[in-house]
Amino acid sequence: MTFIYLFLALGLAVGLNHPAWTWRVLAQLGAAAALGMMAWSIWLANGDGTFAARASDDVRPLLLNIMAVIAVLAVLLLLALLPVQWRRYAEPVPDWNQRQRWGQIARILHWTSAVLMLAALPMGLFVTVLRPSPERTDFLAAHIGIGVAVFFLLLLRWAAQRASPGPASPNGAAKLNKLALYLSLATLPVSGLLLAGATGWSVLGLHLPEALPMPPARALHIWLSGLFAAAFAAHAGAVLWHHFALRDRQLIRRMLR
Repeated sequence: MTFIYLFLALGLAVGLNHPAWTWRVLAQLGAAAALGMMAWSIWLANGDGTFAARASDDVRPLLLNIMAVIAVLAVLLLLALLPVQWRRYAEPVPDWNQRQRWGQIARILHWTSAVLMLAALPMGLFVTVLRPSPERTDFLAAHIGIGVAVFFLLLLRWAAQRASPGPASPNGAAKLNKLALYLSLATLPVSGLLLAGATGWSVLGLHLPEALPMPPARALHIWLSGLFAAAFAAHAGAVLWHHFALRDRQLIRRMLR
């Protein structure tokens, strides 16, 4: 299942930055379909007893339903923006970064990581409310595999930016947000492996040692997940604010055709 998500994320990343509008439209529809399926699976859990079996003070079903609502809003936004793709001319993008915009390599790595994290975050929360089953085992294995992939993608992004620096952050708040995102992307997968070791899970056939007991490993992973969610929400909110409220079309075009 991990490789399915990897191919999906890479396909969407390439499609969203493809020079042909047909590929961008297909990628946008694909992203909308993936978000819609995620929202639908959470909605089904409301009716099949998955969430009803949780304690009344368990906030995880509420958090998942909030994610489902956000996913539906994102689907509506993606569909509403479809006509823009075939009316807009997409300028050629070089492979490597420039001072005013990111290159194609950085864009693909960025969007691949973003799609994977958008899948991993609700998936990780969802498996914690599922009862032990083969389905839960598959989802948990995919969640761990995605985390490992995101970590290595971060290393590739760091190497690419060292070789070809891109645009600087526009202000101090943006720099702090970028630091929080990178810090969480670097440490969240590591904390996930620590948690997997504490629970006796193996990754790629390798049994992980118990470097941390279960309670602190779980607390660390939850805390870092919250840090990433907050940093990601701030990042996405700032981009949407600049694009729609301030009419600053250049900010998003630095990373998206």
